[in-house]
Amino acid sequence: MKHILVLAYAISPIRGSEYSVAWNYITHMSQYHQLTVLYGTSGDHLGDTGELETYMQKTPLPNTRFIFVKAKKSTHWINYFNKKGIWVYTFYLAYKQWHKSVYKKAEEILKEEQIDLIHYISPISYREPGYLWKIKLPYIWGPIGGTNDIPFRLWGSVSSVSGKVKLLCRTLANQVQLHLSPRIKKALRRCDVLLTATMANQQKIEKIHHVKSYWLPENGIVGEIHHANPDKFNRSKLHIIWIGRIDANKALILLLKALVRLPPDSPVMVHIVGDGCLKNKMEKFASKKKIQHFLQWHGQINREKVFDLFNISHLHIITSLSEGNPTTIWEAMSYGVPMMSLDHCGMHDVICNECGIRIPTDSPKQIVSDISRHIMFFMEHPEQLKTLAEGVSRCAQNFRWDKRIQIFNKLYDDMMFTYEYIKSSK
Repeated sequence: MKHILVLAYAISPIRGSEYSVAWNYITHMSQYHQLTVLYGTSGDHLGDTGELETYMQKTPLPNTRFIFVKAKKSTHWINYFNKKGIWVYTFYLAYKQWHKSVYKKAEEILKEEQIDLIHYISPISYREPGYLWKIKLPYIWGPIGGTNDIPFRLWGSVSSVSGKVKLLCRTLANQVQLHLSPRIKKALRRCDVLLTATMANQQKIEKIHHVKSYWLPENGIVGEIHHANPDKFNRSKLHIIWIGRIDANKALILLLKALVRLPPDSPVMVHIVGDGCLKNKMEKFASKKKIQHFLQWHGQINREKVFDLFNISHLHIITSLSEGNPTTIWEAMSYGVPMMSLDHCGMHDVICNECGIRIPTDSPKQIVSDISRHIMFFMEHPEQLKTLAEGVSRCAQNFRWDKRIQIFNKLYDDMMFTYEYIKSSK
């Protein structure tokens, strides 16, 4: 059993996305190692720790110690405008300051305790490397992502001017940070092991910084893999589920435009789960194009209700213009639901012909046409969805968390062996 210092800014037992990346890692790896976890939030903002603290009082984890790294008052002042929704980008300045506090806390711990290695597990973005890489211990970072930009050929899919402005700013910032940030360069080259969440990120980092990495999606399938209920494929109506923030990047508009191409009496019901800044605009579009009878807007619902929708759904559609590996991939797989996605980002790495459909990304018009064509095909050939569902259950085995445990343990052993060898050679 190794003593691992884990850095996970956001962690929660009840939330998905980045929060679940850290939580799933800790709940699984604590069975094999002693973990000291440095974290900053379990809620919406820096310093919100109530969710984790309440949970841990009732359900403590073995071999795990959570240490909340309190931010300085100046850090909270910097984050004020983000917290109030006035200027969200101040978060990144505050986040950098918080990492300095993390470094000081780690130094205090190392004076008192023996730590075998350090793992910076989340968030998965490469943009803030923190400072723990400066410590002379075996160091692993990742899985990381975020290097990919939305191709200019897909910018026509962005349905608002403000969305285009945000994406342009993100693209420019990405280019500057990835190529020019001295701290990112040093952190990448310092890693004993670097993990990248998608193959595209893996290739880009190696091309720019000449640093090799292991491809490993940031999350995986937790718990039982359910086989799809065969009875649902006998129903006359095709049920589709779409999940995510209703914003420019998730590009729900692509699916809505595809529905416009369907005959008005098509036996289709699309369940839209989520909320966001473009929800009203998307609802108005659906009303204007007279496709509202195809849609059921669920808004923000708890995960149990999402799982109920997966149980009745025949197909999960992902229209994101830029992603790592959305949590919904693993949720859909665990319920035996085939996926249709744009053929890029993490979806390109995970979805194959055996378990889903990958849509080429030549242009927004082509994407809309292909989505519509595939939906009409599945309406006429529901048996093909049943075949894909059986393929999902097979493919899902490759992404179970027990396989990830084996990978992490192997990497840790190799790191420690190399570290001890170099240490003894000096």
